[in-house]
Amino acid sequence: MREFVNKIAKEKILDVLISGYIDCENVPIFHPMYERMYFIFDKLILELLISSDGYVKSKPILKIEKWFEIDEDDKFSLMSIYSQLFKTEQEIKVESVELEDKAFSSITISYSEGEIRREALIDSKNFFGFSFF
Repeated sequence: MREFVNKIAKEKILDVLISGYIDCENVPIFHPMYERMYFIFDKLILELLISSDGYVKSKPILKIEKWFEIDEDDKFSLMSIYSQLFKTEQEIKVESVELEDKAFSSITISYSEGEIRREALIDSKNFFGFSFF
């Protein structure tokens, strides 16, 4: 997690994505899989996930790939949650990142958008993966 904290505090976040699938049966519907989040930087993608023992882990990846089984008629897809997580579509400046080193801990990202200061909470206690506020 040290790499995640260092990157998010020092580099511009271009986007935050979650993966999921599109159910193509009738009307296409996106079904998000919140077990993993992807922080996109200029030259790096950091995957954030909850390990089997409940710890939040991060690792650099080259590209986002399907990591779960889907039906033949469904499609793997991605969705941006940047504006939902940070409550803006504008560039933000991360002030600090707080994370406890214990199972099912939360990540608090303090950031500013111009003069406006806010916090984003990424919680790992959700049965379906991460939730964020």
